[in-house]
Amino acid sequence: MAPQYQAATLIASPSYPSAIAWSSDNLVAVASGHIVTILNPSALDGPRGLVGLCRSDPFPIGLVNREDLLEPCLLSTSLARETEPCARSISWSQQGFAPNSGCLLAVCTMDGHVKLYRSPIWELCDEWVEVADISQLLFNYYKLINFGEDNGSHLTSLVSWTEKTKAIKVNFVSTSHLPPRKVSTFEIIR
Repeated sequence: MAPQYQAATLIASPSYPSAIAWSSDNLVAVASGHIVTILNPSALDGPRGLVGLCRSDPFPIGLVNREDLLEPCLLSTSLARETEPCARSISWSQQGFAPNSGCLLAVCTMDGHVKLYRSPIWELCDEWVEVADISQLLFNYYKLINFGEDNGSHLTSLVSWTEKTKAIKVNFVSTSHLPPRKVSTFEIIR
């Protein structure tokens, strides 16, 4: 019997160590260029879905304009000269975080944005649906406390509405050598 294998066409080869990830619900995500391809090893009829990355505006902290990225004075500080969106790292959540009891996919892009995606359940498309922009939530939180030291007193009240029917409640924890003030959780409320 000939071995069965699945061939998938990628737009580019994966170029980072964490560009391929296997989920606990048996899906494989492969980040190549501006697309993350989701494969199902048990179904040999092609990709299960795609995550298309689009250009995001940089945060106004230590901002370097896109047209200045190729300046010679930034050579030692700019590790990548990629100006198009590109997935740098991907990771799966544990099973049960998505509405269909599946896994969520976290994608970190070259411009430093981290976004969560879920599989399309109700939508009639192959592209995965963005659940939250974790970087934007974190930026809004630190903007709320004026980029100062966190005292942890108001973390439980931080709720950001991402769509009309759901909210994401975010609590952060200090990772310094001091004892933690608050336990960090991400809770998706439907």
